Amino acid sequence: MKRSRMYSLICFFVLTFVFVMGNDKLSYAKELSEHSVNLVKNGDFNLKEDSQNKWTGKSATNWNTPWIPKSVKDKYHITVTDDGVLRMDSDAEMRAVVGQDITVESNQKYIFSARIKTEALKSNIGARVRILSYDSNNKQKSNLWYSKNLVGDNDWTTITGEFVSGEDIVKIRLELFYETGTGTAYFDDVSLLKSENTTSIENEGIKEIEFDNSVTLNINKQWLLPGNYQYEVKDNSIASVEDGFIVPKKIGTTELMVSAPGKKDKVVSLVVEESNNIFDSLLQKWDTMISGNRYFDSQSSYMNKIFESNEKDVENYLAKLQNNDKKLWDDLADYSKSANLTKTYRRLEQIAKSVTNPKSKYYNDKEVISIVKRSMKLMEDNYYNENTESRGNWWDYEIGVPRAINNILTIMNHYFSKEEIVKLLLPISKMVPDPSKIMVSQNRGKKAVGGNLSDLGKVKVIEGILLEDNEKLEVAINTVSNVLEVVSEGEGFHYDGSYVDHTNIAYTGAYGNVLIDGFSQLLPVIQASPYKIEQNKLKILYNWIYEGFLPLIYRGELMDMTRGRSLSRKIQNDHYAAVEVLRGIMRIAEASEQSEKNKLQGIVKDIVKSDNYYDTFLSLKSFYDVYLFETLLSNNMVGEIERNTYLKLYNDMNKVAYYNKERGFAFGISMHSDKIQNYEFMNKENAKGWYTSDGVSYLYNDDLSHFSDDYWATVDPYKLPGITENNKAREKGLGMTTMKNSFVGSTSLNQKFGTVAMDFSNLDNTMSAKKAWFILGDRVVFLGSGVKDASGTNGYTVIENRKIKRSSRNRSMDKEDYKLIVDGKEKTVDSTEIEIQANNIFLKSSNKEMNIGYKFLNTTSLNVKKETRSGTWKDINESQSNESVENTFLTIVQPHDMVRNSYAYVLYPNRNDKEFESEVNKEDITVIENSENNQVVYDKSNNIYGVVKYDDSELKLEDNLVLKEKGIYTIQKELNKIKVAFLDPTNSNAHLNELKVNPYVLKQVIEPSVEDRVRYLIYESKVERNENKDLKNDDKMYIGKDHKLETNSKESTKKDTQIEEHNAIISQESKKIENDRENQLKKNNELEEQTTSSENGVEMVNTLSERDVNKKLPNTGTRKIESAVILPFIFVIITIFYQKNVYKTKDVM
Repeated sequence: MKRSRMYSLICFFVLTFVFVMGNDKLSYAKELSEHSVNLVKNGDFNLKEDSQNKWTGKSATNWNTPWIPKSVKDKYHITVTDDGVLRMDSDAEMRAVVGQDITVESNQKYIFSARIKTEALKSNIGARVRILSYDSNNKQKSNLWYSKNLVGDNDWTTITGEFVSGEDIVKIRLELFYETGTGTAYFDDVSLLKSENTTSIENEGIKEIEFDNSVTLNINKQWLLPGNYQYEVKDNSIASVEDGFIVPKKIGTTELMVSAPGKKDKVVSLVVEESNNIFDSLLQKWDTMISGNRYFDSQSSYMNKIFESNEKDVENYLAKLQNNDKKLWDDLADYSKSANLTKTYRRLEQIAKSVTNPKSKYYNDKEVISIVKRSMKLMEDNYYNENTESRGNWWDYEIGVPRAINNILTIMNHYFSKEEIVKLLLPISKMVPDPSKIMVSQNRGKKAVGGNLSDLGKVKVIEGILLEDNEKLEVAINTVSNVLEVVSEGEGFHYDGSYVDHTNIAYTGAYGNVLIDGFSQLLPVIQASPYKIEQNKLKILYNWIYEGFLPLIYRGELMDMTRGRSLSRKIQNDHYAAVEVLRGIMRIAEASEQSEKNKLQGIVKDIVKSDNYYDTFLSLKSFYDVYLFETLLSNNMVGEIERNTYLKLYNDMNKVAYYNKERGFAFGISMHSDKIQNYEFMNKENAKGWYTSDGVSYLYNDDLSHFSDDYWATVDPYKLPGITENNKAREKGLGMTTMKNSFVGSTSLNQKFGTVAMDFSNLDNTMSAKKAWFILGDRVVFLGSGVKDASGTNGYTVIENRKIKRSSRNRSMDKEDYKLIVDGKEKTVDSTEIEIQANNIFLKSSNKEMNIGYKFLNTTSLNVKKETRSGTWKDINESQSNESVENTFLTIVQPHDMVRNSYAYVLYPNRNDKEFESEVNKEDITVIENSENNQVVYDKSNNIYGVVKYDDSELKLEDNLVLKEKGIYTIQKELNKIKVAFLDPTNSNAHLNELKVNPYVLKQVIEPSVEDRVRYLIYESKVERNENKDLKNDDKMYIGKDHKLETNSKESTKKDTQIEEHNAIISQESKKIENDRENQLKKNNELEEQTTSSENGVEMVNTLSERDVNKKLPNTGTRKIESAVILPFIFVIITIFYQKNVYKTKDVM
């Protein structure tokens, strides 16, 4: 009995234990089942129905009707396959979505997964999943999650992700996306599970509502509210909440209630202010410059190209945007690289342009607006704020990023509160506290000049406008206006139009472009402000244009000799660079007075229409710029203004630019010195620019493609035309240096005669030569002497290295080849170099305006070949394409050795056969001397001397003209005048102290005129017949300023009047003597030029005369003087000698 009771008790406990444990297990199983339930209905697509609506086969039960654009009809398939898989495919471009709405809990974490497969899916984005959230009012709040994208061919790939539903979120929409493209995408096993780890406010660590304490809006703004809270405006007469925006109604202050379930409500001050019309207007002007949306015209094909390109980029950026609180795009996620900061903000700027363009599909899109604002906050929170350390390139922190932030806040200003603007601009105030200094963010403060000053000023001007801060704006404008200055040395624009940057690099066509491009954008804003720049100061800006930029532009090409590293960038060729300048000029014209505007527009119109190679609009990136150019070209009221022949000397950057209107060609000479560096290699750009300033000659003719079409990627960098070098191999990027010699410079007269010289030594001093060029109207003489090679590799001078013009952009097409005519006979030439003896060479094409003739002043040995060369842009610029490109070049080289150590030849551009033959037979150009001491050329047809003197030894020219001071001379004799342009490049202050016309010495008594460091003097010989006149004053010497510069000098005008009165007194006698002189010349053609018969005496007077005199002196030369002339001449000398003795006696008395 006792045992029985014990047995019964044990059974009871066992049954009780089993019952309890069983209930616990059931409870656990139930709980586990709840957490594992798939919230997606029919996620495995096993349930299907007959086709309906836009399904093309079996439809998926519980899934929404597919969404596809209306334009897609009968070109697609969306169906559920027999084995239970959602399939979407199309042979034509299609975009489609299949979705399902799912009820969720607020602030709950969910786990999503799906399997996706693609076949030949061609799309920028491809197949992916998107999850949207909705509140209790069924209003869409935000995009909760994007999956990664799959394109091309992918086997079944499982996509997973987690997200939190957010506050007040009661529903999500799960969307299976087939983004725009063609091919096939499969979806299967779609699931959404509730996470075991709940995400209550406490668990997520959110203690309170994160929201600004105040919101201040201008009356004309619309402010997008963050989607994770509920909002209520206390006084709806001041502002109201409409479709997710706060819309101001009237000026005033109220409160904004911000609430969320489980959190304490936050009361925010909401202020609506009157708009500041001045700052609004300035901001609108800046918006016009950077986006120009208000000028967008869908009828313009050029504007449409810009628009479509931007839309495509934005679509791509949005597709690749990450749902991540630390990064936006994978390819830019490494922000230790400062360039990625700038690139990130620039992408956001592009998105901003679309969201504010009424024609864009993203216009006023709340989702996209929210993306921009959230992205700006992410970057400000993590990577660019007032606590950020500037690492990497200072430019990104002080110019690149600030400029983009300013632009975003300008373009989307409508959607930002004042508080947001202030916060986003705080790091700019830290990085750029003073617009006059660069590198401040890295504690390396340095004076900002040129393009950097313009860019920093732009940053601060726009910052001041955004903040509506008058004081900040005034300081910024005053600072940036300092860019309108000229300097005599160092960086910036010089008095002669030179532009120097990066300490000592000739950079007009690169950083000069940056300067005029940036400043021209800012100028209309400045001139509309209360602190506009006065017209007198703007004259400096016009001087940049007329003296700095325009002489370097020939028919839409900006000469490469001032473009530095830029010439190693494929897209940014010389035509591209020219348009950068022209668009700047057009903007400046809009802010100029009418007369100046007409002139600038006329010049630009002529340049654009003369460029039949390059489409100007390819270099225009804003709707406003396109508008300006389209308006100009269609406006018949604006006439084209052709430029006359000019010779522009850039002595401060060792360059010369010449344009000959009559023959239709341009010519450039690129040199360097002890002040200007030979080339720049930076950021792995311009790796083979070693010789680009070693006396390179640039000939521009009707082949406007010559220095484009992959020229710099294919030309032999050792054989640039005009250089004298040796065959020593060079390493990429090495040899950047100034030259030990300072004797480099140029002089000119009458805009078409000039003398250029370079006492040259190469980058390692293994090659040296005296190099000179003489520009004589439509001919150019090249002289070289003292050529010495210390490398042992043999030296050479490159006469020509001409790229053969392609007949079209298609490289397989025939080329417009040159025939090589040597001494009148055609010569076959190929890739095998041949040696020839030549007196002249004629490169003949099918186009006379491309013909090139060379006449050698002595029979010369030349090496000639024609070869096809291939190369890559990456070889000279690491950032460029590795695609192989090719061109064919005709190369003519003169070899040098111990004996053949000089060269002398004349260039004749744009002649036909007969014209060149006539030039060859002429004997109008004489080389008087080509030595290491002097290089002298005389042009008989124009009575021009070109003289280069490397020392102070006396040099006697024909006609008893004697020069002493070393320097570079251009001298012209016109009837009884001698005009002199003089420069000693080793001493810019050097005077021409003495000029002799034997046996007379002309001494300076008035300072000569000086322009661009060149001194101009004019001497005039006057003869007076008067036997009884006291000759005391007849010997006086007058030296005055060149007519070109005298007009602004009161002193010169006064002296000019005195001289005219003096000349009037002797005018009658002078005419009589001149008639006698002409009669004498008829009797004796060998009469000495400077000798005039006279009964009484000779008077030498230097006057302020006009430069252009039609009469010319007879040809010069050493000639025998007839006895009929000698006796009067001796009498003249005796008379003057007697006069001088008399004067000396009187002085003693």
